[in-house]
Amino acid sequence: MKRLLMISIMVLFPVALMAQVAHLKFVQNGEFASVSESPTPLSSFSLSVSRNTTNSGTTANINFQSFSIASDFSSFTIVEIIGAFTPTDFTGQNTQNLALAFSTADLDPANSFSLSCTINLSTFTETCTSAPAGTISVSWRENDAQSTELVLGTVTTVGNLTTRFHQRSDNSSATATGNVFGTPVTGGNATVGINHSSTLEAVRTQ
Repeated sequence: MKRLLMISIMVLFPVALMAQVAHLKFVQNGEFASVSESPTPLSSFSLSVSRNTTNSGTTANINFQSFSIASDFSSFTIVEIIGAFTPTDFTGQNTQNLALAFSTADLDPANSFSLSCTINLSTFTETCTSAPAGTISVSWRENDAQSTELVLGTVTTVGNLTTRFHQRSDNSSATATGNVFGTPVTGGNATVGINHSSTLEAVRTQ
C-alpha cells in the first residue's frame, strides 16, 4: 500500500518541458518473467524481462524500476533501466524454469536507457545521472498456484518517465530466488508466462 501511495503522488508531479525525448518501443512475443518486492518499508523494486521470438531470431528486453524514499522524507529516488539486452542472458526453454543472468553492460546502448533520478520533495525538481553498474541473477520456477489469461493496458507516469504497456498473455504464478543489484530476492510477487504480441513503450523527457 505504501508503494502504491508513493507512485500515485509522483504521477501528479509536473513534467518539465525539455527539448530531448528518449522513446523506446518493444514487441513482446514469447516467454516473460517478473517479480516485485519491497525490501524495506521505504523501498521497492519491480523487474520484468521478456522475449520477442520471430522467424528472424530472438531478442529480449528488460523493464526495471526501483523506488526509495530518504529516511527524512526529503527526496525520492527512482532507478530506471529499460531496453534491449543480450538475449542469451535470459534462459529457459519454457515457463517451467526461467533464469536471468543480466549485467548493465549487456544493454544495447542504442536502444535503452539506464538512469538514477532523485526528486526533491520540497521543490519537486528532478536530477538524473547514469544508474550504477551492476548485475541481476534471478531464477523463476512456475508453481501453477494461480493461472490467468490477461488482457491489460496501462499508462504510468513517474517523474519524467511514461510507460505504456499493452499486454495479452497467459500467466502463471511462480517462485523467484536470486539477487537484484545486491538485494536478495526472497519470492515476492512473481509471475511467468507467454506474451502474445504485447508491447512496451517508454517515453522519457530529459
